[in-house]
Amino acid sequence: MFPDVVILAGGLGKRLQSVTGGSQKVLARINDKPFLEILIDYIASQGGTRFILCTGHGGKEVEDYFKDKYQDREIVFSNEDAPLGTGGAIKQGSRHVKTGHFLAMNGDCFCVIDYNQLIAYHQKHKSKATLAVTLMPDARDYGTIEISTSGTIEAFKEKQPENTQAFINTGTYCFERDVFSLVATPAKFSIEYDFFPHLVGRGFYAFEVENRFIDIGTPERYSWAQEHLKQLKG
Repeated sequence: MFPDVVILAGGLGKRLQSVTGGSQKVLARINDKPFLEILIDYIASQGGTRFILCTGHGGKEVEDYFKDKYQDREIVFSNEDAPLGTGGAIKQGSRHVKTGHFLAMNGDCFCVIDYNQLIAYHQKHKSKATLAVTLMPDARDYGTIEISTSGTIEAFKEKQPENTQAFINTGTYCFERDVFSLVATPAKFSIEYDFFPHLVGRGFYAFEVENRFIDIGTPERYSWAQEHLKQLKG
């Protein structure tokens, strides 16, 4: 059975406001379709049927659009009353998860991934958390990840000024449902900075994907996504 999917859909999207006009960025249109709808449809094409949307800023817009959108899949809303950060939002959303493990991801990012392979890899390694990574030829704009030969994550590094090839986070994860019991966290925290580093050495694996990573966080990247998602078949 395909696991539940938790999607972050509450970011402020300040850098994209010239495009969105202040609307929730996951609803930014890509060829007349909201970006989040493209992502959900792509996951559904591989078997996803139950989606938990973590909403905050622009939450009513997201709920109004998706609440009656589908007949063949369930949409659950996990709304934050105050900003919880990426980690706090996923942790709160995970309370709605019914499967033993679940996928979690950013609603403004897209990477062509075989989710079933990611899930199988996670289960094969009995991982508590598996992070989908991709090798970026020029990783200056991103924090980077060091991976052992066995596939475990060894370290996270801040952005480096040099033009170097390195693994980066695609914003897609597979978690065991009890993953948040491994590390004590406040209500508001970052999954990337306050949680992941504490999982190093505790059954934390990287799953490499070879495809281009897309995020629509800036007008330039949004424009790039407009062009490169045209051919996507979901």
